[in-house]
Amino acid sequence: MPYKIMMSVAAIVPLLFAIAFLFVPQFFILESYPNAEGLALEIGITQRYVMAGMLFIVGCLLFQSRKVEKVDNQKEILLGVAIGFAVMCAVIILMEGPGRGLPLLVPPVIATGTIAILSFWSRSKLS
Repeated sequence: MPYKIMMSVAAIVPLLFAIAFLFVPQFFILESYPNAEGLALEIGITQRYVMAGMLFIVGCLLFQSRKVEKVDNQKEILLGVAIGFAVMCAVIILMEGPGRGLPLLVPPVIATGTIAILSFWSRSKLS
């Protein structure tokens, strides 16, 4: 996958999650913690808003890095993207997986894992 397209895809995924966290944070909290109510629910919603802001920053940085021209720099950026998304995928699996008794949120696992794999693959295709 060409570098510019890969970086566009890598930027869109966090932006989609940021939009979802911004508009329906209670959905994500209640999926993970169905008994949350009162202060616990409000804290969870606030954390989702903060996560939305952080994801927006990441999306902006990824989108702006599409303009990098040198192949060596593109490889370094794709390596960082691949490692970052792979770690995020692992964290989601470990923190929300069956070992802790919480339901595994499949869409974020698929999204982050796919971007990590595509980034490693795109990096290997750069010459």
